[in-house]
Amino acid sequence: MDTRDFEYMVCIQKHGTIGKAAESLGISQPALTKALRRVEQQLEIQLFERLPQGVRATEVGELFLERAKHLYRDFEDALAEMRCISKGEQGIVRLGYSPTFPDALVVAASRRLMRERPAAKLRLHWRLAKELMEALDAGDIDMAFVPLSATSSEFSTQLLYEDRLVVAVDPSHPLATRKRITLAELQGEEWLLPAGNMGVRQMLEENCRQRGLPPPLWRAEADFSSETLYQLIEGTRLLTLARYGRGFLATGLAAIDMKPGELELDRRVGIVTRAQGYLSPVCQRMIELFKEELDKKEILEWL
Repeated sequence: MDTRDFEYMVCIQKHGTIGKAAESLGISQPALTKALRRVEQQLEIQLFERLPQGVRATEVGELFLERAKHLYRDFEDALAEMRCISKGEQGIVRLGYSPTFPDALVVAASRRLMRERPAAKLRLHWRLAKELMEALDAGDIDMAFVPLSATSSEFSTQLLYEDRLVVAVDPSHPLATRKRITLAELQGEEWLLPAGNMGVRQMLEENCRQRGLPPPLWRAEADFSSETLYQLIEGTRLLTLARYGRGFLATGLAAIDMKPGELELDRRVGIVTRAQGYLSPVCQRMIELFKEELDKKEILEWL
């Protein structure tokens, strides 16, 4: 079986029709149909069932295609490694980071890399952790900087730092001066929250579920993270979640004094790469630079 066949089959699954897959691959539809028949004959299994609207992977096809994705990705990794060794190429660093990760740290490490390696190129991707893990699994990026809770055992992880989230309010809020607040005492308060698919929101809701409490009552939500959003709660009774660090302290907002153990929102943040995946020397150097930058000052100063 030709290695291109792996790419062809995965592309058919992705697009759901042979026509769209052929267009994406830049080949004719009859040629792709012929390749599909050839592969199914060689495997002696039916990979796809034909539907009026297109095709859908069979149960056994799903198993094969999952293996095919990894085989094709590993093959591409091997080619990249050989090219790097034979040509001494500096290569490209494809780096993804989630809103959790401080922009200042990304900029500091990237600036050093570009000074050290004039031939190196950078591709930076700012996405939610779930999207980054999908991109990493597909081989579209080399490394991701995300909360480690978003990863699975098939990836390699390196812890960089731990941060914590606080419940933030305007200083005029009645809860701002109270001590040892419980999660139950926040019931009835309105929140500015991340969208429901974001890990921070899910952590908060899980804490509520564990205590038999309903989910927080949201008044506003956003599918992105920005310190500018904190301005929405200034002069209001809204609550929000904020990463504790220099950026938060500069807002002038207050952090509610939660009772110890009442709201567990600490996070372990690190570097995630594909287990057994190839990392070029320039990618490895990039990881070293992040660690060196973190060693220069306390994590709260980066945040």
